Amino acid sequence: MESILREVFRKFNILNISGLFQFWACIRDPDSEEVGWNLMLTDLACNPTQDQGLEDYRKRCLERHYPFVGRTTSVGNWLPGRAAQTLIADHRTTHHVLDQEDQHSRDVGAGGQLVLPVFINEGAGNKLVGIIEYITSERKENYIQDFEQIHIYCRFTLPLSARFTDLHAEVTMRFKKLEHQIYRVEYYNTEGIRISISSDENLQICMAESSSRGAKFIKMFVSVEQGE
Repeated sequence: MESILREVFRKFNILNISGLFQFWACIRDPDSEEVGWNLMLTDLACNPTQDQGLEDYRKRCLERHYPFVGRTTSVGNWLPGRAAQTLIADHRTTHHVLDQEDQHSRDVGAGGQLVLPVFINEGAGNKLVGIIEYITSERKENYIQDFEQIHIYCRFTLPLSARFTDLHAEVTMRFKKLEHQIYRVEYYNTEGIRISISSDENLQICMAESSSRGAKFIKMFVSVEQGE
């Protein structure tokens, strides 16, 4: 796994902005009855521009002593912890409002973030092994291009007659934790606008547009709705 991650970091194209990659390993305590992980920041990191602000951020992260993240742990705006809890990628963009009362927001400051959970196939299902965290010196409008460079797609087949409930079933089959959460499924239409799929009609329009372009697959994005 380490060699794969190093190759991902090495090949990543940082697009005209300083960026730092680091990897949080998710470790279970075999003697604990609690369900969750201790997040340990590993030495697997890459800061090609040697940005001092990002190095300072990494030092602050290293001061965290294997924080535990369980199902009910309050992780606030700590994105690596949130990704370990929800098993869903997350990001901090220019649209994020800085909360001076929140330590994690203060740590990141004006920087942006993208976090992605990493799994390995083990037996009957996927096992969480860690979180990739990508921090940029400035926040971006979005991290879609970055996300697409490093994430792994989950593929499934839907018939043209599929209903929204069929899509919901396929998503929750692959991401079990979403069964009891509110989430969105979105795609980009022919005009490049990100559209939410929330009904049979939305899904049929999405599939019809894709078919008219001769596309062999539809790229969809799943995100968890955050509470107020």
